[in-house]
Amino acid sequence: MTKQKSLAETIGQLMRFGVIGVIAAITHYGIAIYLTNSHFSAAWANLIAFVIAFWVSYFGHRYFSFDAGDVSHQQTLPRFILVAVLGFILNESLLLLMLHFTKISMALGLPFIIILTAISTFILSRQFAFNTAGTRSK
Repeated sequence: MTKQKSLAETIGQLMRFGVIGVIAAITHYGIAIYLTNSHFSAAWANLIAFVIAFWVSYFGHRYFSFDAGDVSHQQTLPRFILVAVLGFILNESLLLLMLHFTKISMALGLPFIIILTAISTFILSRQFAFNTAGTRSK
């Protein structure tokens, strides 16, 4: 594969990842804000929103971003769970630190935290969770 083709494929993959990421982020943000406004604590609201957005991410990235639909869930799901849990730990830690040490509101700060988490999730998803080289059905 040429460098130009590899770069084009990476850019396309990143764009598809971004589309799914935006859908998952809107899901996450909307549910977190709704639950917070419904008197859930920020930590619980964020956890519940994360779990729901996880499934949007997993199926979207599996079938659309990384085209790994022909690889078993036994391979991709545990890896993506690990990536997602690491992403959640980063997300939740940054959220709680922001709320504890700054006067930034959740509504203003959470989008930035979600973007930082998305960057790390893309890298780990591409290199680990959906890296299916040599495992595709022939």
